[in-house]
Amino acid sequence: MLTQASQARLNGMIQVTFLSSCLPRKCGIALFSANLSRALENYLGQDAISFIAMNNNERYNYPPRVMFEVEQEKLEDYFQVASMLNSSAVDVVSLQHEFGLFGGPDGNYLKVLLKHLKKPVVTTCHTVLQDPSPGQKRTFTEIASYSRELVVMNKLAIDLLTNVYDISLHKIRLIPHGVPEKEYKAPSFYKEQLNLQDRFLIITFGFISPNKGIENMLNALPLIVKKHPRVLYMVLGATHPVEKKQNGENYRKKLESQVKKMGLSRNVLFIDAFLEDETLDCLVGAADLVVCPYNSEAQITSGVLSTALSKGKAIISSPFLHAREALAGGCGSLVDAGDATALAKETINLIENRRERTAMSKKAYDLGRLMSWNNVSAAYLEAFADVVKPAPALKKKLLEVKTSISASVSC
Repeated sequence: MLTQASQARLNGMIQVTFLSSCLPRKCGIALFSANLSRALENYLGQDAISFIAMNNNERYNYPPRVMFEVEQEKLEDYFQVASMLNSSAVDVVSLQHEFGLFGGPDGNYLKVLLKHLKKPVVTTCHTVLQDPSPGQKRTFTEIASYSRELVVMNKLAIDLLTNVYDISLHKIRLIPHGVPEKEYKAPSFYKEQLNLQDRFLIITFGFISPNKGIENMLNALPLIVKKHPRVLYMVLGATHPVEKKQNGENYRKKLESQVKKMGLSRNVLFIDAFLEDETLDCLVGAADLVVCPYNSEAQITSGVLSTALSKGKAIISSPFLHAREALAGGCGSLVDAGDATALAKETINLIENRRERTAMSKKAYDLGRLMSWNNVSAAYLEAFADVVKPAPALKKKLLEVKTSISASVSC
C-alpha cells in the first residue's frame, strides 16, 4: 500500500528519500542505506529522511519512514512512485543502484521511474561492471543520464565509468563506503568475552554464497593447522537471500561436508545468522585475521572489507577491485583467488609474524577512521546540496560540518 509523503520541511533543511532495499529485508544495500540514513539524521533530523523500499515478492514489517513500497517486477509501481514523488516535499532522491534490485531485463524498469521523475537524483553505484553485457551497459548509461551525480566508492570505479561507460568526470563524486567509528581494541579484549583466549581466530563474514570462495580457505587450512593446531576459522553470516531462494542451503551444506571430510571440525565454526551490529562488532573485533577469499575479481566495493579496515584488522584477500585499491598501502595482503597453497603460506606468515600483523592492523585502522559514517554522510550532504537550491539553514549546517571534520582530521 502506497502512502502520501509528508509535506513538512524541517528547519529549512532538505528532505531526502532513499530509493533502495530497506531493513528488515536482509540485504547488504539495505544495511548500507540504514547506516547512511542514520548518519544523515544527525545533520538533518529524523523527519527529513524517508524511504522508498524495493520489494522482491515478500512482505516486510517496515518502519513508518518507508512511505512507498515498489514491487520489483511490477512496472506500474514505478510509474506510480514517480508521480507521487513529484507531488511530495522530497528535495532529492538518493538512489542506491544494484542491477539485481530492480525489475525488468538488466533492471531497466528503473528507467521508467527516472524518466518521469522531476526530482534531482544522486545515484550511488554499488556495482560498476568491467565487462557489462550490451543490455547492462545500455541500462546503466541511461540511469546515469537521469542522475545529477554518480557516487562511487573507490578510484577504480571512476576509471570504469569514464572509460567503459563514457561518463563525464565532472558528474562523478568519490565517497568511500562508510564504517562505524569506534575506539580500537585489541582482539584479546573481545576474545576474553568469547572464551577464545587460547585460539588464533581467522574469520570470513557477510552473506554466504559461492562467490565468497570459502572453500578456498578450507583448502588452505590443512597446511595451516599442521603448523598451528589451535587456529579457529569462523564463518559468520546467513546464506545470501538470492542464493537461498535459488539453491537453498546447498552451498553451506557443501562447505560443512568439506570440513568433515578434511577432519577440520575442531578448527572451523559456522555461525548461520544475520548478526546484529553489537554481536558482529564483538566477533569481528576478536579476529586476529580477516580473510576475503572471494572468487570474483569484479567486485568494486565491499562492506565486509570496509568493516574489517575500520576494526583495524590484518587482512588477506583475493585481488578483487576494491581490495586492490584499499590494501595497496600495506593494510593487507593479496593472494590469487583459488590458490590455496599461497593462501596457506601467507596466513602462516602472519600468524608467525606478529610485528607485520600489527603494522597491517594499524594502517587499516588509520584508513578506516577516514571512512567513518560521520565523514561519509557529510560528503553525501554536500552532494545533495549541490543538486538542490540549499536553504540558508542548510548552508550554515554545511559550514559547521566542514569545520568540525577539518578539526577532527587535524587532531
